Amino acid sequence: MCGIDQIQNMMPPFSKLCVMVTGANGFLASHIVKELLSSGHTVHACVRDATRESSVEHLEALPGASDRLKLFSTGDLSEVTSDMFDAPMKHCNAVMHAATPLSVKFGAGHNGQTDIYEPAMKSTQELLHCLERHTDSVKCLVLTSSMAAVAPRPEPPVKDESHWSDPDAQKARNNWYGCTKTSQEQLVRNWVKKARAEGKIDPDFVYAAICPTMVIGPVLKEIDNPETVSGTMGSLQKWLQGSRSQAPNDSMSFIHVQDCAKMHTRILELSASEITAEQRYMSLVESLHWNDILKLFKELHPKLPDYQPYQGDDMAKPTKFNLDNMKSLQVPYKNTRETLKDSIEYLMQIGALDQ
Repeated sequence: MCGIDQIQNMMPPFSKLCVMVTGANGFLASHIVKELLSSGHTVHACVRDATRESSVEHLEALPGASDRLKLFSTGDLSEVTSDMFDAPMKHCNAVMHAATPLSVKFGAGHNGQTDIYEPAMKSTQELLHCLERHTDSVKCLVLTSSMAAVAPRPEPPVKDESHWSDPDAQKARNNWYGCTKTSQEQLVRNWVKKARAEGKIDPDFVYAAICPTMVIGPVLKEIDNPETVSGTMGSLQKWLQGSRSQAPNDSMSFIHVQDCAKMHTRILELSASEITAEQRYMSLVESLHWNDILKLFKELHPKLPDYQPYQGDDMAKPTKFNLDNMKSLQVPYKNTRETLKDSIEYLMQIGALDQ
């Protein structure tokens, strides 16, 4: 594609691109690494501690990893240093910034400002400072944002990428994850705009934010304890075990982790002229009412305990989305049933759900 040609023409010869991925051993990021390696790219994978074998062995086991994967220890996001990204970014053509302190979102007793917001914002700012020192090679930046950044109140009749959350309002509601993703995306967006205006990056520098909904699917890393799966798949596990005995009067959506990863890597194949003006891509399939979600759960996993559907007269309508922008990437997407089926089969396979 012309985007890859343009990037490679500005750089020393590469058979493929060299891509830095932050938080590379995470759930979604590890699938991004897998996609990159399968496409022949070289990956500089940033992890907290590359010497901790249990946290990186799933990356080292990926096809192509022995030749084209290099691990870098960048430390904890809460302990930002001025050179933490310099070594992994050296000679890279593109950066995938997927790292966010996410695990605490699913736990109790954390401080949202100090555990999520501050580490994410400080590390992102440092990544941008580093990128300014490597603009001779880096010609593409992809940020993993979230649908939490596309959640205005009141909700519009149809959501699209022009809609933004209010980070101050999210902060006031103690929604620190949502506030973080909104603020993080705005920080990067403003930096790109300013850097382009000041000539710090080329006019055809490629930037895009991917805004996923709840990401589910097979986890590449081996699960230590199938009885307590973490993250989004842990939430799905609990729902399938009957933690929601009554359907909420609300709707939600899902995206398959492999499809979301492919959206990230697809940006590498696009030129700046092909990236939309909004430079954002929602990542979801559809929104369903919880009545329909639990019905799907029951069909796909008959051992789901009985639940009470919502029967009020004020039945909430599922959120509507304009997905034209997302579909312009021409990535094949699994529908909700296929995504849930694959996720449930994975959970049963690892012993996290009864067969």
